[in-house]
Amino acid sequence: MSFAVMSLTLFLSIDSLKGKTFYYFLSAGFYLIYLSMLVDGLDQLHLHNEFYTAVWEKTTLLFGFTFVFIGVKNWIVDHAKLNKELELQAITDELTGLYNRRGILKKFEILNELAIQRHKTLSFIITDLDDFKIYNDAMGHLSGDEFLAELGNTLYQMVGDDQVIGRWGGEEFAVGMLGSDLNEALLFAEQIRAAVVNIPIPDAIDKQSVTASLGVAQKMPQEPFMLALKRADRSLYVAKQKGKNQSIAN
Repeated sequence: MSFAVMSLTLFLSIDSLKGKTFYYFLSAGFYLIYLSMLVDGLDQLHLHNEFYTAVWEKTTLLFGFTFVFIGVKNWIVDHAKLNKELELQAITDELTGLYNRRGILKKFEILNELAIQRHKTLSFIITDLDDFKIYNDAMGHLSGDEFLAELGNTLYQMVGDDQVIGRWGGEEFAVGMLGSDLNEALLFAEQIRAAVVNIPIPDAIDKQSVTASLGVAQKMPQEPFMLALKRADRSLYVAKQKGKNQSIAN
């Protein structure tokens, strides 16, 4: 009888899970277990009628536990899926769909480990749009967000299997390139710069296109990858100081 009470308690406690696919398995399973145990308890009190048989009790109990097993299994799968989605959201930039700063740093760590294990080169690119405030002031921040989203999609389609890209912050983007030396990274930076220029902008902007400045650096042996990123960032500001709309390598 105590097991029946426990099953009933569990049955009532899962009411908050309504709407989940596994809810119906759990509710049906707990209901059958409760019914089976209740009848068993009544039998022990000699309150049963002729309809009760041991086969009926065991069959009901078997189906009950089967439904509960399926429900719990689906619950675990659903929970794991939800955790994966939350983890992905935590490292994804909502506007561009690229990795956010936290996510791209994690990916850079992985690239760095692979570069060490496979004895490969590793290079970084930091990109910043030039005078993007002019665009936002003229067209509004919503239009500016649309431009950034378009740029993010463009850059995502440019990277290969051994390259990762993310939004570094604001109008900045960062690229990690496994197996690419400084010259190859500089060439890719120029491709990014050309891609930025080719994104069309409204006629209301008092300029022909949005441009970008880029800093490039190759990680040296035994150098922490964060130092290489800092060198790329310094190169970016050198590009700004030299007139913008160019790529500088360090």
